Amino acid sequence: MAMTHRKKILLVDLGSPMGGVEVYIQNLSSMLREHTTVLCLCALPELARRLRNNGVKVFLIPHFGPGLKGLRFLVALGVLPILILRENVKIVQFNGFLEAAFLIPSRLLGCEAIYTQHGAFEHHLYRWYQSPRRYFPRLLARLCIRFASHVVCVSEVTGRIVRGVVPLERTSVIPNWVSCIPPYQRMSRSSGTDINLLYVGRLERYKGLHLLLTAMRSLPGARLTVVGDGSYRRELEHLSAGLDVHFEGFQSDPGRYYTEADIFVMPSLGPEGLPMVSIEAMAHGLPCIFSDLDVHREITASGTAGMLFASGDAENLRETLSTLMEETGLRSAYSRAAYRRVEEVYNPEIALKSYVWAFGL
Repeated sequence: MAMTHRKKILLVDLGSPMGGVEVYIQNLSSMLREHTTVLCLCALPELARRLRNNGVKVFLIPHFGPGLKGLRFLVALGVLPILILRENVKIVQFNGFLEAAFLIPSRLLGCEAIYTQHGAFEHHLYRWYQSPRRYFPRLLARLCIRFASHVVCVSEVTGRIVRGVVPLERTSVIPNWVSCIPPYQRMSRSSGTDINLLYVGRLERYKGLHLLLTAMRSLPGARLTVVGDGSYRRELEHLSAGLDVHFEGFQSDPGRYYTEADIFVMPSLGPEGLPMVSIEAMAHGLPCIFSDLDVHREITASGTAGMLFASGDAENLRETLSTLMEETGLRSAYSRAAYRRVEEVYNPEIALKSYVWAFGL
């Protein structure tokens, strides 16, 4: 197809810092650029760097620092129409709560406006007068999502939420995927040796890492590597005193940590859309333990491709971990099941076909 006849897609994300949504945008741009011309409007220099390395034309607006997404929103509101008209953009894809407001001007400018719903709206979790910065963007997203040409949901759990707001014919579920599935080569250690546990993700209280630290206090032989950063890191470092825990901070490529680990643990309290790190760990053949959130039941096929524990229950997590640490055969079985699950559901070939259809390419 000639380059001049390609539809131009503009991806929009004002989020900060690097997280699952930004990894999603990076993977989406890599997947689509063989079929269309991909542009991106963003505020995060790290995301801009990665996208430019993928051959994406990036328009970087000022970041303004943490907690100032409102200013980024206002700048983007002025820049977006100019980009659409100047670059002859036909499709705009949005991520994030505040970004949902851009659906309306994009439609008025004649574009297809695609919105990706990465999780629950969550506005009911906050009171407007106590947490206005959390409440109003979430409420805005719930109201504005109705104006989307199409809504892509990253999991069946998210799909059920969206279909209560947007008609079924304008929604589709396209699960998150791993950009590359490495060859399967997991080798479990023998029981009775030290076991390397791994957590990858944001260091915020809702991610539940404090539960894992509590569980480890009565688990001899457990070593934990923590990859990620966030506002709860100092408290977690304090809680880890006396434990064999190593905080590695944010890593742009956590691949080697997956290959060096024996068990991956995601103890999130939720809500979650579809955690990228969880399916990345499964793609590396890691036996996994997840909290029993609905989305974790979904990605593990009701616990057949990963062990589940009662969300928020540190003692149940300890019992589940102890079982998996002691039984080499069980770790091997979950390792193979996790890898097969990713091959069957979360692989890039399936995602590509779905997005080509959703974007009309």
